[in-house]
Amino acid sequence: MTDVKRLVNMSIDIDVNSTDSLKKEEFSESICEICVIDKQNRTSSRKSHIRVIKVDELVHSNLVDDDKISKIDEEFRYVVIMIDDYSQYTIIYLLKRKFDLKDVLRKYLKFMKIQSTSIQRLHSDNENEYADHQIIELLEEHEIK
Repeated sequence: MTDVKRLVNMSIDIDVNSTDSLKKEEFSESICEICVIDKQNRTSSRKSHIRVIKVDELVHSNLVDDDKISKIDEEFRYVVIMIDDYSQYTIIYLLKRKFDLKDVLRKYLKFMKIQSTSIQRLHSDNENEYADHQIIELLEEHEIK
């Protein structure tokens, strides 16, 4: 620590150990307002995410048109991702057409029923693929919000 004090003394020519080396008015004039503002801690602008308390209370789902999949296997073009918010358990389905999303959701709900659980809420990216009336009916049938 003494090496640090010595370096500070040499660089700014002030004795760090001395209490009267920095007078109050000298100190306030030497620091610019922008520097003070820049060094202040900023509060996060994002709202805190309230986590769920049990498995399948909230499942995030997304349908992705992925060209990388079609390069590997020309039969599939779309990927459906289902992520449980509590456990982060992820299931991925490959689709040939967007229209098959309803069947995948039905298959996922059946899988959850076998696991003795059911989804309470399904969160998507608000794209049109989940706005299909058949999918909405399927979700309402299973009382999923």
